[in-house]
Amino acid sequence: MEAVVIGLVLGGLYALLAQSFVLTFITTRTLNFAVGEFVALGAFAAIAVSSWSWLPTPGKVAVGFLAAAVVGALVYRFLVLPFTTQGEHDVRWLLSTVAVSFVMLNLITNVEGPSPQRSDTARISGTVDILGAGVGKQQLVLAGLAVVISLLLIVVTQRTSVGLMMRAVSQDPDTASLMGVSPRAVGAASYFVAMGLAGLAGVLYAATVGASPVMGETLLVASIAVAIVGGLGSLWGPLLGGALYGVLSQVASYQWGAIWGETAGLLLVIVVLVAKPEGLLGRRMEVKL
Repeated sequence: MEAVVIGLVLGGLYALLAQSFVLTFITTRTLNFAVGEFVALGAFAAIAVSSWSWLPTPGKVAVGFLAAAVVGALVYRFLVLPFTTQGEHDVRWLLSTVAVSFVMLNLITNVEGPSPQRSDTARISGTVDILGAGVGKQQLVLAGLAVVISLLLIVVTQRTSVGLMMRAVSQDPDTASLMGVSPRAVGAASYFVAMGLAGLAGVLYAATVGASPVMGETLLVASIAVAIVGGLGSLWGPLLGGALYGVLSQVASYQWGAIWGETAGLLLVIVVLVAKPEGLLGRRMEVKL
């Protein structure tokens, strides 16, 4: 039971990052493979203002969110958007986001150094006993935040005019533009929110493990796997994918060791791709590949 509880909590962290992939995919049909570096960017932005005693903790967390969000919107405008208008099979946006990943990693390393830095922003100490498993309060907050944000995104996309515009751009950007909806603005907004979520995860995660330029790399594979398992076209997908991936990997780790835990999670991805390529909750759709 301990492995299941810890797996669900870790799955929440993966789900939060997986929403970054899902949100950009359902609006622009693109993915940002530099999400790991945006995690680090948010963490270091919060550390940069940690000494500002006049700024309360929620404000420092907001700085981490906004730093990643603004850079994310700029990446979309200058490094993704130009390659989405050249035809459905143009994959240069994929290469550009991979390049952004390397550029950001080098910039952050040169500015902050390679060694992990302690972060006390939004740190919550202590553990909570859940069904016999000791779960850190910080990890529990991350898991709960993933659920709350996922539900909020679902409500926004399904119940508001903003969500209507997002769905219109996703289904037919040309027709949406004729109706007065700007696909560019919607795409920029989705990248703003998606990368902001990555930065937010970075701020809270750094309070547990410290901030380092490579802190997001360990989460990148798992978050992509969770997005694929749940379905890149569904905002519910990361919650289901995170739960399955987290529990399976933790149970396998407890039974056979950490290496088998990671392997079990990736095997789950392969099984889902073979049986249901669009993901467990996704719908079959055209992809720009």
